[in-house]
Amino acid sequence: MKKLFLALMIVTPLSFADWGDVYYCQMTSLQKITLSGEKKNYKLEKFQFKLDKNRAAMVFGQNGYFEKTVEELRPNAHWPKRESWRAGSDYARSYFNDGKFLYSMVGSLGITSVSADCDKF
Repeated sequence: MKKLFLALMIVTPLSFADWGDVYYCQMTSLQKITLSGEKKNYKLEKFQFKLDKNRAAMVFGQNGYFEKTVEELRPNAHWPKRESWRAGSDYARSYFNDGKFLYSMVGSLGITSVSADCDKF
């Protein structure tokens, strides 16, 4: 029993998220819906982001749909150690929980939505 407890104490903290962690994601869906209701699916991409404590934000990588995007974490709605947070602005929102990422953006040309599976590295 002591060995099991010791192993859990060593391994469990590694599974928690924290500021500075980098996530690598694979989209499972990328869609746009126009004002007229036309729906279009786009090629799925891989992307990455980092949890930046100084900016209190998700900072995305240099390529793809989210190129150089910075999404501020919502006040009182982020718990990096529990791998759960909300981010975004007036027009775009992101939700992350336990490796699952959702994004939606409403604009004058329609709605964009993204879902993705993410792993921390």
